[in-house]
Amino acid sequence: MSTERARWEERYSTGDAGHDPPSEFLVAHAALLHGRALDIAAGAGRNALFLTRRGLRVDAIDHALAGLRRAQAAARSEHLDLRTVQADLETFPLPHDCYDVAINIRYLQRSLFGPLQRAVKPNGIILCETFLIDQQTFGHPRNPAFLLQRGELQAAFSPCEILVYEEGLFDSGSQQAYLARMLARRPARGVD
Repeated sequence: MSTERARWEERYSTGDAGHDPPSEFLVAHAALLHGRALDIAAGAGRNALFLTRRGLRVDAIDHALAGLRRAQAAARSEHLDLRTVQADLETFPLPHDCYDVAINIRYLQRSLFGPLQRAVKPNGIILCETFLIDQQTFGHPRNPAFLLQRGELQAAFSPCEILVYEEGLFDSGSQQAYLARMLARRPARGVD
């Protein structure tokens, strides 16, 4: 097991991890989301559970089994149908033209930008929210590999119709965070 995965397994195995509320950006745009959804790097399922409670059929993918077990336990306790998949997103191929919605919240893997666009059906919705380079001033994360440059997310999804795009310092629960947030629609003709 990689050091990174072990760290996440430990985090989700102890404490209150997984009891966080869903992304405020996701909640704000939930009325536009329906059908079958994909949540990548789902962790303990805070966003996947939110969508499932709203009637979406959700596939939650993460490499940390402990987080997925928390999500499944919460889903079972509420009699919700949540599908979890333990997989390493560095090697796991996302299906094409499969989902009505794909969400990527607080996780940055640039190699997934294209696969996320192809994972949704034509006219499908992609919702992303992740940290900007400015987040270094707050501490976590600091590694530039996990931080977007300004305008990078918007450029990466330029084949899509950008419905909402915002960057800056946002209140995020009890803290503030520098984030890029995007809601986009895959074009009807598809993405190469």
